[in-house]
Amino acid sequence: MARWHHIEEADDALFARATLYHTRSVEVPYPPEQTWAAITSEGVSSWTKGVRKVTWSPRPFGVGTTREVDMGGSFKLRERFFRWDDGYRKTFTGVEATVGIFRHLVEDYVVEPTERGSRLSWRWAAELNQPWSSFKRTLDRYKFGPTGRSHIDGLAGYMTANNR
Repeated sequence: MARWHHIEEADDALFARATLYHTRSVEVPYPPEQTWAAITSEGVSSWTKGVRKVTWSPRPFGVGTTREVDMGGSFKLRERFFRWDDGYRKTFTGVEATVGIFRHLVEDYVVEPTERGSRLSWRWAAELNQPWSSFKRTLDRYKFGPTGRSHIDGLAGYMTANNR
């Protein structure tokens, strides 16, 4: 049985002070409703590098929704959404992980209409516990950065393959 390590809950303020921060956006040729459906599905794991499985709490989703992300191996992450504007925006804080790497973790998603479909904008911010914080550049370069890029950049291909 996995041992779970507490992550101190955080909010939007973390985006301004975090030692690790990523932002990315992608435009897809699908309406916002379809983009929202894709990013709130179990399919997230199929296009995100390093994510094996995503398990959501039961629908309907809203503030308080939880998600467990299996990153493969022995690393799992539990998240709680503190913002849920259905069809438009969702933001979570990390609450537990099977590896005690994160002190704080926040991730934000916004879906907006565009002339040709929609845009997904994403922000991720984290602060690491010791001794992990000593390796933050390496972890960011080889794990956090590539995982974030694949998470956002893989969306259009997933939606096309699944006729969303």
